[in-house]
Amino acid sequence: MRTHALCTLPTDPKVDPAVAAAHLAVMHGRVKKDVVEPTPEEKAKQREQVRTARSLFAKLLALRQSQTYGAEALEMTSKALQFHPEFPTLWGYRRELLTTSEKPLQELLKMEMKLLEKALRKSQKVYSIWFHRKWVVERLFKELEKEEEAIRNLLNNELDLCNQLLAVDERNFHCWNHRMYLMDLMRTWGKDKSNPIDLNAIDLKLSTDLINQNFSNYSAWHLRTLLQQPRGEEPEMKLDVEEELEWVQQGIYTEPNDQSVWLYHQWLTLEGSQVIEITHCAVMDGELFIFFSRPVCASSASVGIATGSLEAILPKNALKRTRDCGKRRSWAVGWRFIPEVQVNFSNDVKVTVTLHNCGTGSVQSCVFNGRPLHLDSEMASIEVKSQVSQSEILKAELLRIDELLEIEPDCRWALLARMRLQLASSPRIDEATLIANLERMSALDPLRRNFYADSKANALLQHRLMEWNVHRSSELKLVGLGLKHIAPTMAAIAFGVRILRLEENELQEFGPLLGLLSLNELYVSRN
Repeated sequence: MRTHALCTLPTDPKVDPAVAAAHLAVMHGRVKKDVVEPTPEEKAKQREQVRTARSLFAKLLALRQSQTYGAEALEMTSKALQFHPEFPTLWGYRRELLTTSEKPLQELLKMEMKLLEKALRKSQKVYSIWFHRKWVVERLFKELEKEEEAIRNLLNNELDLCNQLLAVDERNFHCWNHRMYLMDLMRTWGKDKSNPIDLNAIDLKLSTDLINQNFSNYSAWHLRTLLQQPRGEEPEMKLDVEEELEWVQQGIYTEPNDQSVWLYHQWLTLEGSQVIEITHCAVMDGELFIFFSRPVCASSASVGIATGSLEAILPKNALKRTRDCGKRRSWAVGWRFIPEVQVNFSNDVKVTVTLHNCGTGSVQSCVFNGRPLHLDSEMASIEVKSQVSQSEILKAELLRIDELLEIEPDCRWALLARMRLQLASSPRIDEATLIANLERMSALDPLRRNFYADSKANALLQHRLMEWNVHRSSELKLVGLGLKHIAPTMAAIAFGVRILRLEENELQEFGPLLGLLSLNELYVSRN
């Protein structure tokens, strides 16, 4: 096994330990703690500690290389790691010592947790410490397999530790990752217990506490969004959207230019309430095509009494991948129905589709009742489903944002949110006004000009698609919008178009355009 160099300790005897300490005080651009100039006596003591540590580390590396295991080596690694916990090789050697010791493993692991607590007090952002802690928890969990109360105490203590560390530094991604591992462990372990742990309530309390402590907490807001989504057999938590928005308003008025609050606001108003549903079906060349409100993983479908399989209309090579996915299921917005027997799609149909959640293995059904669009003979607009309650929420939020902009006219996130809500609630928006607002945002925040350029291109694409869908024709013009990417949903809304003009954009690949099977003419020069 590779041994790591002691890169964080001064190797030159002339290097002052105080300088080395100052170097260690900064990590990832964030100061760990204030560095105070030590006195001459303290410097002398530090030099002596460094000499002792060098000697101890060299001896331990030699012991490990010779595969020497025993109580003496265990004690030596304990002392060395208390002095310098940022040493992965010693943690690896310690794991070998623990698994080869003659003492009961459970007793050793409990002592190891105390050593790790000391190490975390000294440094909370070291990969090797967190990796070793996870290793200890895994083995201690197996040792306590038949002691339910002991396992509950172990998991609760670990969660308490994570909560304490996140209260001090909510950006500690090591701690977030460890907590995620613990929650998965609790979910698996408590599945068959008579008194299961309410994991949703635990996550809700933590996110609430962290957000109340600091509204600008991206991780806590993200955790809150995950609560409101299905996670395997565990149902999502149904939070009152209007109450959540009232709470979000407090953060917005406290700091209108804080992006984290606006991201959650966008999820609540536009994404969180979006359910998976079949938006429409279309018939072309005697084949039935089924389209969804967002990409799904579908396997089979039935039309009336006829059953059949589904095939994603987006070719497999349409999107570049870094590795071969093997048998991984496809995700797409549009699907071609391949019936087992011949079916007539001329009248109203009842379509039932089986959807899979590949992450959890759960299955759900999606149903469409109505007449499909017959693209060979008509170009009718697609009536996308929307909930009345959601449209009322959008109107209320638009009024709130207008009120905020009267107080904070230069709040770029409010301007962006208003544009998105307007696009979602109605296609009747003046394009010149849309462009002017986006250019104003870019002027207010020039460092994010590329972000606003992408937002402008996507907004114009969405606006053109909505207008084209109202007045469907054989030609769709998307010239000079600055498009760099095209969303998969375009294949659903624009399905049926015969002529597509995409000149003077910044496209580098076709992507979802390959799913527009109705296309006869495609113009993509000057991209």
